Amino acid sequence: MRKKWLIPIVAAAAIFLVLQLYQSNNKQDQTPEIAKLPQTSIHDQLSANLEEEQKLSILQKDMSNSELLVLGEIETDLEKLASYNDAKQANDFIKQLQAEHPHYVYMKWEHDKAKIQRGSFPSSKTEDSKLYMKEAEKHYVPGDRYSSELYYGDDNHRYRILSHVFDDVKVTAVVKASIISQVEQHQRKNLRLIPYPSEGTMNIESVKPNSTVDTTVQTGEDNGNASHYYENEVVVQFSEKLNDSQMKQLKKQIDCTSVKKMDSTYIFISGSLSTEELIAYFRKNWPISFIEPHYIYLTNEEAAAEIIPNDSLYLRYQWNMKNIQAETGWNISKGSEDVIIAILDSGVQLNHPDLQNRLMTGFNVNDSSNNASDDLGHGTHVAGIIGASVNNYEGVAGLSWFNSLLPVKVLNSSGAGSTYSVAQGIIWATDNGAKVINMSLGNYASADFLHEAIKYAYDRDVVLIAATGNDNTNRPGYPAAYPEVFAVGATTSSQQRASFSNYGDYVDVVAPGDSIASTYIGGQYAALSGTSMASPHVAALAGLIRSVNPTLTNEQVMDIMRQTATDLGDPGYDQYFGYGEINVQKALATAASYAGTLQTYPQTVKNKLDQLVKQQQ
Repeated sequence: MRKKWLIPIVAAAAIFLVLQLYQSNNKQDQTPEIAKLPQTSIHDQLSANLEEEQKLSILQKDMSNSELLVLGEIETDLEKLASYNDAKQANDFIKQLQAEHPHYVYMKWEHDKAKIQRGSFPSSKTEDSKLYMKEAEKHYVPGDRYSSELYYGDDNHRYRILSHVFDDVKVTAVVKASIISQVEQHQRKNLRLIPYPSEGTMNIESVKPNSTVDTTVQTGEDNGNASHYYENEVVVQFSEKLNDSQMKQLKKQIDCTSVKKMDSTYIFISGSLSTEELIAYFRKNWPISFIEPHYIYLTNEEAAAEIIPNDSLYLRYQWNMKNIQAETGWNISKGSEDVIIAILDSGVQLNHPDLQNRLMTGFNVNDSSNNASDDLGHGTHVAGIIGASVNNYEGVAGLSWFNSLLPVKVLNSSGAGSTYSVAQGIIWATDNGAKVINMSLGNYASADFLHEAIKYAYDRDVVLIAATGNDNTNRPGYPAAYPEVFAVGATTSSQQRASFSNYGDYVDVVAPGDSIASTYIGGQYAALSGTSMASPHVAALAGLIRSVNPTLTNEQVMDIMRQTATDLGDPGYDQYFGYGEINVQKALATAASYAGTLQTYPQTVKNKLDQLVKQQQ
């Protein structure tokens, strides 16, 4: 179990030139008592109105930065297309672009008398499309570029027309600007600006944490003191095995419409009884170890030479890597395919051009298939932070260059998943070789069923990483607050605590989580904010540590990340930053030189020799 560092190592704060985007203590097994903060503290809980204003500001920044990311990638694509003088090469490249990036709805390439057009030109009743196309053609001058205003097509989608001329090659593209509305819808949920999930639409009940006491969630602020569970469902672990006759009797008495089983734990769904009635029934009539509602878990959405990736969006937008000393840390480790990082989330876009070469065959808990495709965007964004392909001249760079990524789809298209789905995902990932598991999701209820799965993975030496949540509250969120889990809060580009980031005496470290550039569904890129974005930085670091020194246990990996963190806030450990912001270079240097016990020393020497050989290659 986790041990408290009595004397945390304090690192000197470094000052960085930040490239802006334009614009343990011990954890307790029981729910900790909410800390009482001094009234004069600068970290006093924000008023609901002020917190909403700050979150709306973050939302606008994420939307704006996401559009800039997409425009930056489009500019790179058009430059490459304009470099082709051969019609066949140009046609093949356009086909590839439209297959990988569906937002290219129409593309045109012209050179001398040759012309290639692919896709459909979206019309608009206001004639804006024709006017902007004529304007684009006016800019058919070598070296000139054009980007129209956004306009609405007949299908009510927004579009933008862009052109680029290189020598005598003219290229034009019509792009569907769906990323803005996608990010807005996504982040209103992820930042808890709206009541989410909504009751009624999914047969969901909102309650006070760790109880079945009803509560009403009318605003995003109310999410900070509420848990959610499926009505008419209950999770039961029996203390004695039931025979077939008893199970048949039980199902009849509760009007059971469905039952799921994992080892000795069952999930019963009743056609007529409420969750409270089911709990009362089982406690009265059957020998049980525990019983609880079926909770829902939601997305939460640097001395050696620096290594600077050539990915097209890296220098302009990925300040986060410089802040955590990744560029110098990569001299020590870039990861290993043998160390698997599992991503428990909404899935991953399996054919995203910046991810497809990094992914293993995953698992979809919702339908028990290996199709872990993402229909939400959250998991794809998390995956890119961990391991988007590096030095491929495309998009963004992940923190890990070579670790294998294992997508496990435990959340549905609305971003919600049950206790059962998350627990099953943890066990499946563990049984399929994961050495690190990232969970950018959470709930304010501590579920025994989920905790059993957490302990299953922890006891098998898995490093479990989870986001603290986005409600600016010190109420412990789960799974982050379980003692076996490494809890991660979020920081800004100026290394301040993000205004939405949850805090408390269970926080281990913090990592960048403010408008983070990463991959997104549709072959796109987006900038999102949330502790969901902070957690994968730490999961990637854990993967790098286990790559440079495979002999380390999960507790040793977590302790290294704590002791090497850059101290922020009050000196030493505090509830807002934990032990500080992760420092990739220091963590990897410590891991590489970690001798451990006499039993592990020979392997440690071998690891160092292997590392020296790699550096010479």
